[in-house]
Amino acid sequence: MAVFRGEEGSVKFINGSGTAETIVSTTGWTLDTSKETLDVTAHGNTFRAFAGGLISGSGTVDFIYTAASGNETENLIDDILTAEDAGDAQFELFLDTSGSKKVSFSGIVTGTSLSAAVGDLETVSVSFVTNGTITNAI
Repeated sequence: MAVFRGEEGSVKFINGSGTAETIVSTTGWTLDTSKETLDVTAHGNTFRAFAGGLISGSGTVDFIYTAASGNETENLIDDILTAEDAGDAQFELFLDTSGSKKVSFSGIVTGTSLSAAVGDLETVSVSFVTNGTITNAI
């Protein structure tokens, strides 16, 4: 049985077209997916019945601020400033170091949180929502 440790995860990002690049100094990521349920209970039924509906996702990417430029880390932070976002930013969230186990999707950056505290490293947390199909290759 294979087990995966948190330090094996990583994130790639590209805003728009091109090849996704690694976000440097990531410390963690989350992806929460949910499916709506539709009530399809007919009159006269004694028990409720449901059918699956639309699927959506949201999450965060957390990393240490390194002032890196010339890569997608800077673009990920700046993407919150895009007012008329087409939702075409590409996210790849990896569960392993080999790069074979990942979740990929298009998304929209919905928030950034920058943190600086005395005696601690400066960190960034970026939140997003998925846009369209979520592909699991895990």
